[in-house]
Amino acid sequence: PGSSSSSVLESAASLLHALCVRLTLFYDARTGSGRDRLRVLLAQSLKLASDVLTPTSAGELTSTGTNVTKTAIGVEIRDHCYGLISTLARSNFALDERQEIFDCGNSSSSTSVFTSIATATLLFGCSSNETEILRPRATSALDALLGGYTRVISLRAEQAKKDMLAEELIAKNNVSENPWADLSANGSGSVSVETKGSKDVTESLARSLSPLIWNAARRSQPKSSRLAAARWSHELLSHIDAPNAYHLLCFLSGDDDATVSMIAKQAMGVDKSLGEDINLSSWTKDDSNNLPSFGEIMSSVVRSKSRPKYTEFHLRAQAASLRFMVQSLFSEESFYGDELGGDELRIFVSVILDTLSSYRGRSLSREEIDLVDECAICLSACTSSSSEGRSLVRKFHDDSGFGFNDISMQALNSHSAKARRHFSEVVGHLYEDHALWTDSPGSFSVSDWIEITGLKNMATICTKTLGTMFEPSFVLGEVHGAAFLGSQCVRALRLAETRNEQDTDDGISDCWTACAGIVSLLGKGLAHSDAAIGNACSRAIVIAFSYDGQDAPNLNKKLFDAVAIALGKMNASLKKFSSIDHADANRAVSLIEASGLLLAASTSGAGSSNTKEDGFVGLGGARLQCVDSLFGILGSAVYKKDDELSLAVGEALVKYADAFGRGEWSSSGSGAEWPEGPYNAEFAFSLPPHVHILYTLFERELKSTNPMKKNSCAPVMLAIVGHASRLCNIDTVFSQRAMIQEVTKFMIRFQNNFIHLLSHPKATQLSRESCCRGIAALRGLSTVISAPAKETESLNARLLKAFGETSNYGGSAMIETEAQARERRNDGEASNFDATSAEVGGTSGLSEAALGAYREMSSAAISCDRPDVLYSLMMLSTSHEIWSRTETRDLYGAKSILGKSGTNDTEEIRIALRPHLGKLIPRLLRACNDPNKQTREQMNNLWTALTGGGAESRALISQHFLTTMDILIEEAGSKLWRARVGACGALADIIVGRSWGELGGGGIDIDDEGTGMKGVTASIRLLRLWRITMRALDDVRTPVRERGDTLGRGVRALTIRLCDPKAGENTKEEEDVYLSNAERKRREKENDINSEYAATVSLGWLVKYGLNQPCAEATGICISCLLGIVDVSKPTTLQPVLAELIGSLLMAMSGLEPSALNYLQVRAAGNESSQGTNGANGYDRLERLRIQLASSGPIAEALNKCLDMVKFVELDAQKKLIPELDSALRKGAGFATRASTADAVTTLCNTCPAAFKFPGSSNTNPTVRL
Repeated sequence: PGSSSSSVLESAASLLHALCVRLTLFYDARTGSGRDRLRVLLAQSLKLASDVLTPTSAGELTSTGTNVTKTAIGVEIRDHCYGLISTLARSNFALDERQEIFDCGNSSSSTSVFTSIATATLLFGCSSNETEILRPRATSALDALLGGYTRVISLRAEQAKKDMLAEELIAKNNVSENPWADLSANGSGSVSVETKGSKDVTESLARSLSPLIWNAARRSQPKSSRLAAARWSHELLSHIDAPNAYHLLCFLSGDDDATVSMIAKQAMGVDKSLGEDINLSSWTKDDSNNLPSFGEIMSSVVRSKSRPKYTEFHLRAQAASLRFMVQSLFSEESFYGDELGGDELRIFVSVILDTLSSYRGRSLSREEIDLVDECAICLSACTSSSSEGRSLVRKFHDDSGFGFNDISMQALNSHSAKARRHFSEVVGHLYEDHALWTDSPGSFSVSDWIEITGLKNMATICTKTLGTMFEPSFVLGEVHGAAFLGSQCVRALRLAETRNEQDTDDGISDCWTACAGIVSLLGKGLAHSDAAIGNACSRAIVIAFSYDGQDAPNLNKKLFDAVAIALGKMNASLKKFSSIDHADANRAVSLIEASGLLLAASTSGAGSSNTKEDGFVGLGGARLQCVDSLFGILGSAVYKKDDELSLAVGEALVKYADAFGRGEWSSSGSGAEWPEGPYNAEFAFSLPPHVHILYTLFERELKSTNPMKKNSCAPVMLAIVGHASRLCNIDTVFSQRAMIQEVTKFMIRFQNNFIHLLSHPKATQLSRESCCRGIAALRGLSTVISAPAKETESLNARLLKAFGETSNYGGSAMIETEAQARERRNDGEASNFDATSAEVGGTSGLSEAALGAYREMSSAAISCDRPDVLYSLMMLSTSHEIWSRTETRDLYGAKSILGKSGTNDTEEIRIALRPHLGKLIPRLLRACNDPNKQTREQMNNLWTALTGGGAESRALISQHFLTTMDILIEEAGSKLWRARVGACGALADIIVGRSWGELGGGGIDIDDEGTGMKGVTASIRLLRLWRITMRALDDVRTPVRERGDTLGRGVRALTIRLCDPKAGENTKEEEDVYLSNAERKRREKENDINSEYAATVSLGWLVKYGLNQPCAEATGICISCLLGIVDVSKPTTLQPVLAELIGSLLMAMSGLEPSALNYLQVRAAGNESSQGTNGANGYDRLERLRIQLASSGPIAEALNKCLDMVKFVELDAQKKLIPELDSALRKGAGFATRASTADAVTTLCNTCPAAFKFPGSSNTNPTVRL
């Protein structure tokens, strides 16, 4: 301070920042009184940095304080000050009980310092007034300070929880016989006082922070300030003052900056749901974590007096606030809560309707349209779930606000298709709540209801509007709105008729006529050239004929002809949009869904008709044609574009087949035996819906020669069996329904067909996984219905037999049946595959690998002695994206189809299988590396689902590592080549990064021959790995050799890592920093010992066996590993084997040399002699080239490194080398070996002369012999 040189100030600031970084490391590492001096120094540094930044925070360019220079403070200095504050806020200095970090370094022993916002005020001011180049630094310091606040709050909450649990435990252990003892001064009163004091501190902090953050959130503030306000509101203020925090976030959700707006929306939980439909069925309590109550939100956002409220928000903020308020409304545990008294809900509905009334009758901008859409969505959600909400909308003032008639008109004329659809839903909800339109609940009359609601007039308007869709100048929006509003009229009338069937008033008849016109027009619009109109008509039919229970309402006779027309047009549309010329998957999906509900509604019609139009088909005939069109989609051109259509077809057929649970059918074929021979169309048309569907599926579709059509039947069967299993698991009463009883009669046939399609060579992923879930659904159905135990056991036995779990694979799906053999030969003597046959077989040309994944699953289940585990594994192995969708997960998830026979969801399946993981992991890992791609992919999906993948999988493998490794090493030597491939691949995966201790630890328990084993230790496992790697590299099968190469690289890397003393055990860097010297030395010594063990074992085997492998690839891996070991090892590590290693390397100099070089040298010398020249010259030249080549190779490099290490080892180890040199010189057949030996002797004479001093005569002295 006081210096006029800016460079001095910058250097001082940089030095202070660097010192604080290092001081915080020591501060975090120390505890207790050792921190006091460091704390004082850090607090002084923080205070100085705060003084430097104070002028910037206040918007001043110069400082007038006494502790800083009066000249303008440079950018670099402020930069270091921001870094200093960030460092302190992120360290444990922020958790100090004096908490100077929050008060600009001012020290105080009072806990009220926590409520100080001096540092926060300083940094918020800096983020507003700082230059552009340093605003990110100021924002970063604010984020660090925010982290300090949140850490303190979390720590206080955890401590309060611990204190409360401790006092409860003390109170429980000190129970007094006096019942009034708990009211003493030393009782629970202290707990309440402490809790109240902690709450007061939090409330004081919230009162201090709120004005500061609101000021930073003003639109006039720069982006960095508003961004910090959003983060502080979400991460801090929401935990201490939730209503005020979310009020602020609602305001910021309409910010002009996209980043600020997105952070606010994410904090509110509306970033992904804004503008989307609200699905109350999938709403969970977890979606509402840390949310204030609905009443608190309404009070702060709508009725605030001191701060901006809803009506003053930006349009984007209003839309986000509405979605946030409706989420809060549905998150209430009591839904609307007795404490609310309906007043808050009334205000919320009024806000929505007032917002809508302000945009009525005028053109809207894009943002205004989005707001109207959100209002419509929220209003539909309120009316769909609450009778009180419907009553509020019904009784809202039509003259001054937005009433029922306005909503009806908006459903027809709104600017947005989304708004029209949701306004129509609101109208439908009001129509269906009959209590709104009657004075007393018991006096409901359909005719009075129609008159009061104006249903007939509205249906007539919709009919006229829909009639314009075929005119050249129709209005798309009006037709779209009329389709949805008209469908709500039809649904409301159909549901109302079930309450009063005897009411035959003329008004009702006219209303039915108008609704019939709507249905027929919707049917005619299905094939409209405009896709928006066609999709709207199909979705409108879904609404019109939807129902809440399991049985479809009876179809009114006045709708017979209209439904027949709609079914006829549906039939034509399905054929059109599934053909190759007009294939449209999106149109087909909506048509399929509509056809299912239309067919379900038509099952109660007798088919009579008074229509005399040419070509008109009655209701019964139109229904059968539509069913045939649905089956025709399977394997069609549109199915090629989207195979998920097959599941939609199955669900539509299920709606038709199970429209009526029990009853007497008028069909002549009901209960009759199926005729033998080919498919009989006449007999099929005489069957009831549930029998008709199964007969057509089994006798025609599954016997098709088109492989695509055959595979598309798997999702259809899943839809049928899954529906039956799901209902029976909900309530066993549903097992008496006609369709479910019919399904239970054919369970074995379903299973046989599933297995047949599962092993089909052209099966798609969806087809295979549908078979898996279908087989699991059969298991769930068989355990819940009153089926004999023998039948359930028969299903299990047939499934295991089909997957090859027998002694000779007899009857397995891996073996071709006699019928399939005749079919493959095309001898014409046999019909197509019959799933009722006793033989369970696959298709022609099927290899063992086609069911490899399922064979592994069944084998794993048998090994666990739990055959039922197979179904859980099959469920986990499915990974198609369709199963992760909400609607599909609810229908075909484990909870739905397995029910009581299995666990409920994926996490529970994992927990249930944890006791068996020791036996499952080796099999699963081997199967994950199977040579068959299909098996490999499916087992990888199963592995990820079972273990979680990533670090969790690694932890499970480590938990069972030794058992898994031993089993895989054994299977790597199996006589089955697929097992060898999988085991080698699995070993290569699991040995990565392992330490000596993880391999089993221990010392050198075996010699180089593999004898003298005392136990399975790390040395034994390492040698087994090398032996199995050498076998794999020299295997007769190419896939085994390829995986052996991968395993060889893995074993090489593992061996080099084990021999490297610096690698050691895995220790975290932050832990190693604060280790004591004694502990560090102990670990280093342990690492040295382990690396010596690994080097001794590895080098001993590599020198004796590795360099002499008959396979060139195996020899190359061994040489590469040997070089790597020599490169990383210390002399002391190699000392036990150094002499033998040098001798082997000398012998390898000529042993690994290509024999062609020696042949070439001799031939060259002979040719020169025959020509009369001196052959010795050519011979000598080639010899020098051979020596030069050998001396520059990797073996020579390793030899030189070993010779350099000799001088660092003990004298006894040096003397052991002389006999090895003598042996190499005498036994070496190649010139390279003898020359290298001579060079080695020369080198050792210079570096280690004492090694040649031996006592004794010339015959026994190694030096003399050498």
